[in-house]
Amino acid sequence: MAEAQKKTNLDYVNEIWNIADYVRDVISRADYNKVVLPFALLRRLECALESTRAAVCDAVKEHEKDWGRESDNYCQYSGKAFYNVTPFRLNNLGAGDTYAALDSYINGFSPNARNIMLKFDMESTCKKLQDHGMLYSVCQKFSALPFDSATVSDRDMSDIYEHLIQRYGDEIAEDAEDFMTPKDVVRLCVGMIFANDDELMSSDTGIVRTLYDQTCGTGGFITDALDLLNEWHENKEMKAPAVIVPYGEELSGVTWAMGKANLLIRNVSDEQKDVYDQTKDLSAHIENGDTLSDDKFPDKKFDYCVSNPPYGKKWEKEADEVRSEAAHGFAGRFGAGLPSISDGSMLFIQNMVAHMKTAEEGGSKGGIVLSASPLFNGDAGSGPSDIRRWLFQKDLVDCVVKLPTDIFFRTGINTYLWILNTKKDEARKGMIQLIDASDCGELRRKSLGNKRKDVPEDKMKWIIQTYIDGHDHGKSALLPVEEFMYRAVTVQRPLKQVITFDLDKWADLFTIKAMQKLSDGNKDSLKRAVAAYDGQTVKYNWFISHSSDFRDKLEKPEITNKQLQDAFIKAFGVKTESDEDIVYDKNGKPVADADLKDTEKVPYTQNINEYMEKEVYPYVPDAWVDESVVDTGIMGDHQVGVVGTQISFDKYFYHYEAPRKPEDIMAEIKALEPEIEEALKGVFA
Repeated sequence: MAEAQKKTNLDYVNEIWNIADYVRDVISRADYNKVVLPFALLRRLECALESTRAAVCDAVKEHEKDWGRESDNYCQYSGKAFYNVTPFRLNNLGAGDTYAALDSYINGFSPNARNIMLKFDMESTCKKLQDHGMLYSVCQKFSALPFDSATVSDRDMSDIYEHLIQRYGDEIAEDAEDFMTPKDVVRLCVGMIFANDDELMSSDTGIVRTLYDQTCGTGGFITDALDLLNEWHENKEMKAPAVIVPYGEELSGVTWAMGKANLLIRNVSDEQKDVYDQTKDLSAHIENGDTLSDDKFPDKKFDYCVSNPPYGKKWEKEADEVRSEAAHGFAGRFGAGLPSISDGSMLFIQNMVAHMKTAEEGGSKGGIVLSASPLFNGDAGSGPSDIRRWLFQKDLVDCVVKLPTDIFFRTGINTYLWILNTKKDEARKGMIQLIDASDCGELRRKSLGNKRKDVPEDKMKWIIQTYIDGHDHGKSALLPVEEFMYRAVTVQRPLKQVITFDLDKWADLFTIKAMQKLSDGNKDSLKRAVAAYDGQTVKYNWFISHSSDFRDKLEKPEITNKQLQDAFIKAFGVKTESDEDIVYDKNGKPVADADLKDTEKVPYTQNINEYMEKEVYPYVPDAWVDESVVDTGIMGDHQVGVVGTQISFDKYFYHYEAPRKPEDIMAEIKALEPEIEEALKGVFA
């Protein structure tokens, strides 16, 4: 046992990999997941039950007539939230008909554990191994893994699952990286949503709270939240242990099974728990489903919400259900708007808010990890911008933390932790805190996939304390919510145009569809009329008032006067810079030049006229605000300019970095030349 305790999680992963390698001639790589994951879980389950197995078997003999083979009463004897009524173990299934014995073993588990095992669809794989005489050996190999709670903690077991997923990649689950959240990121998020909860930390009555993860994966967020609370209690940082009731939903069946198993056997590594706690099924509310299209908790609200939804995940598969839900407005989950079909991140934000308690209901806090795009994607009036606007106007965004790059397993992109809060402290109401923690990463000794950095404990504490204190300093800014809003004001400029008749452009007239209807005779008549003005330039409005003179030259006109005007303007129109050539409509107002139309982002709290006087009129004095473009939509205030939103970290934390000196770059290139030359020799040798 002492030797086993020295093994790292990756050592166990390598041992399991060796078992997969053992069956490679029989089981394809695409089906490895049907061997390594369920057998690893099965071994964990049987290790958890080992000490009470005999007691359960004795209870079955004594009470089977009254209770049957499936009854929660057996949990009293197993001391866990699950049980197995058979005497089987992986090491005693027998070499004769191992498959039949394994099937009986799995079916002997309580329904909550059995349903997890069945999700892996092991049947065909195990039969294949049996037919090749390998199933018995596989069972024996897995039975040698010391997955007892004294050797492997709950979190270690979760890490082992996640390492397996990472190693087997896309063969195990599509977009496997979607549910792999590093422990340091999880603990930072959990620390931020728990740390300033005075009631949670100070109550001596044993508070009961609910925790929801809408994309729970293997359950890392939930288990780390539970671990952190246990640590705080053990370190006397909180008066009484809090009871957290976890809820979660996960799309991938295999991933769901691992996450559910993680919580089912959660208490096996805590011998200090009493019998009631050890027999409580923490996995009871972990559901398998698609959060966006099939919300498993439609009427439930939670005290805490956490999530790391997949970055850039398309929602085209859920489009019909999502749009149907959005049609209910704010009575549904997606009333604030819909993002681009190519990225559902902001649907997950709305879903999280839908499951948070209002201030009147006691309030909730949530933490969600997102890529950079939800901070600024979408123009004013678009779905993403409106979703942010709704979050801002409801005062739900408490803090956004810019995380270091290279801290996730499968990507090195910039990521951000959003903290949502439905019951802010008085001092933070109407405010959003930005924390730049981009330099809080510490290089790992050895990379794990794309994860080259960790957020160390001291940096994590600094981030959390900065959030709690609401510091406003070089790496943190506490700003009014209006700071992140603007009005997209449409600015027009007058059309300045004349008509210059030019027979060299005659053919251009007939690239226009309406003109192609003219007969050859009418074309000749029109050409003669134009020839009378060839080379002459006239005012735009003169031509409009005289266009009927040209149309009158046609026999039985086949085009309207408006069609002729449009064609001539397109073929012979020439724009100028002269104010004398401004085009006016019939009411004497300047006609806007569509090519010069522009949009100004006016800060939300600034007067539009004052902004124009300072920022626009000095440079384009003939411009004007198009007051017909107003703020409409669900949250529209019908004032001039469409309200837009965006959060820019660079605006507050940008630090100029001078480019490297050319001589330094040249010296580096010269230093590399011998190495490059040697490499090329190997290529062309």
